[in-house]
Amino acid sequence: MGAGGAGGAGGAMEVTPGLRRDPAPDLDAVGEDAALVARIHTEIAASGPIPFARFMDLALYDPEGGYYRGDAARPGRDGDFLTAPEAHPIFGAALARGVDEVWQRLGRPDPFVLREYGAGTGTLAAAILDGLEAAGSDLARVIRYEPIEVEPRRIDSIVAHFKEAGRAGVLVNPLQRDSIGSESIEGVVLGNEVLDALPVHRVVVRDGVLREVLVGSRHGAFVDVESEPSTPGIAARFSAVGMTLAGGVTLAEGQRAEVCLAIEGWMAGAAAGIRRGALLLIDYGYPAAELYDPIRRRE
Repeated sequence: MGAGGAGGAGGAMEVTPGLRRDPAPDLDAVGEDAALVARIHTEIAASGPIPFARFMDLALYDPEGGYYRGDAARPGRDGDFLTAPEAHPIFGAALARGVDEVWQRLGRPDPFVLREYGAGTGTLAAAILDGLEAAGSDLARVIRYEPIEVEPRRIDSIVAHFKEAGRAGVLVNPLQRDSIGSESIEGVVLGNEVLDALPVHRVVVRDGVLREVLVGSRHGAFVDVESEPSTPGIAARFSAVGMTLAGGVTLAEGQRAEVCLAIEGWMAGAAAGIRRGALLLIDYGYPAAELYDPIRRRE
């Protein structure tokens, strides 16, 4: 849905809703990193089919060829997709009010750290800072920003942008990379569309038994290989979900699904870095009962 039209200076903005239809992506034109593909085939040849979580981790985060480790920007108007911060600064302005409220409730500590995982280009943090300044919040004077990114070049880019904007003094630990923040902070730990990029395992039900869908190699191509689950954590996750939902979660015969086992460890590590403050994670998805619906989401 798009919007167009704007009033004059100081006037109300005119918003005209409309629809924009983009063509479906040409998957054959996306391309691949041949060296990374070769390394994955070599790993499979040496140790057998690998969990999809391992394949996804390599595809996204391999230091030499992973999707999030390249020169090209990923989120942003020059990248492959837009997240809310790149779409409009109002998202950051809205979050600024929440960050300010946390600061007020904690007794206005100085300094107060905004630690952001998956910082990208720093667009969201810049919008939050703009929002604090526009609101005349005293927090704008004492807030410090700690970006955490898997790719060092993203951190370098954030540092450069903040220097250009006269905000170099706001940055703390700008050399922090992809590790969980090492120091306990008073502040807000933020992650916008980070959790959905954690690797997942793929499963399928055969003859009433939960099987894992691994990634194999055949004739130079990656193929699905069904196997016993590579870890008991997969079945344990579905059992845990079933115990917390009315009616539980039951996968139908032949149904495929995904499950993320990395999320608890990631969240525990992120939360452990907060001495006093809040953990704010923003993402999009479904409750488990809908996510694993055997009719609407069979594949």
